Amino acid sequence: MENSGINLDINFDRVLPSGTVNMILAGAILVLSVLIVLTIVIFKRWKGRFLPLAAGLLSYAVFVFMFSEMFMSIIRLVPAVDQSFAYNPSSYVMVYNLAFIAGLGIARWFLVKLIFGRYDREGDIYIAGVGMAIGNGIMGYGLSILSSYVYAQAITSNGLEEALNGLAEGGYSADQVVEQYNAFIDPLFTAPEVLWLILGVSAVLDIVVNILLVIVVYGVAKKQVNYMFAWYGMVVQFVTNILFQVYNPASLTNILILFTAKLVIVAALGFFVQRFVMKEISYSND
Repeated sequence: MENSGINLDINFDRVLPSGTVNMILAGAILVLSVLIVLTIVIFKRWKGRFLPLAAGLLSYAVFVFMFSEMFMSIIRLVPAVDQSFAYNPSSYVMVYNLAFIAGLGIARWFLVKLIFGRYDREGDIYIAGVGMAIGNGIMGYGLSILSSYVYAQAITSNGLEEALNGLAEGGYSADQVVEQYNAFIDPLFTAPEVLWLILGVSAVLDIVVNILLVIVVYGVAKKQVNYMFAWYGMVVQFVTNILFQVYNPASLTNILILFTAKLVIVAALGFFVQRFVMKEISYSND
């Protein structure tokens, strides 16, 4: 890529694994299907209403996506912090996820207070959680997997070198091309094909977590559930979120261990909420 002013020491003859694109699509379809089915079932079975769904999505966009991005942009203005992130990417991931989880906690509390006393059906609380989950699915999983899919298609059609040249010609700086290559393109070649499906299943688990924690915060707001449960939920969500931020995409063993850990934690959270939270909450039937 010398003609674009970018010199990457890579083999441009690399070929994508044959099932990568199919697995990316399978994971995306799984997440979308779960969100659609959940929304329909909650509307029909528990009489959820549209406004809590919209409120959940809005709360996520304002207090999670915008808050975390703004927070990270501000602290990166400090030269020492920015340099630390540059030399230690893991520190960036850790700090970003702390800001992300803090934003989620604020968003859930704002959401519950917004609908409290107006939309108190059981279905309203569930669908509000789905709204948060949709925001998380779009901003968290969706944008990342879409980038991977677009790059995979470009590489399949035109080859790796042309795909990278396309980035440079599209206005990306050399550093940005390298960043995109490391984040989205290199894993397409090195990761086991099943990773892309596992990421989809992981996103489904995130949907479950978001719904469960909205239920918890609603119970806290009604003073029917111990307020500490909301804090415990944030800790659990941080752990489940960070597991698929620090994994080794080239190691199937590492991927399966972390996914199993996340699955067990989410199952335990579901059992806890069902046993100690949901039974304590009273809803309105109006």
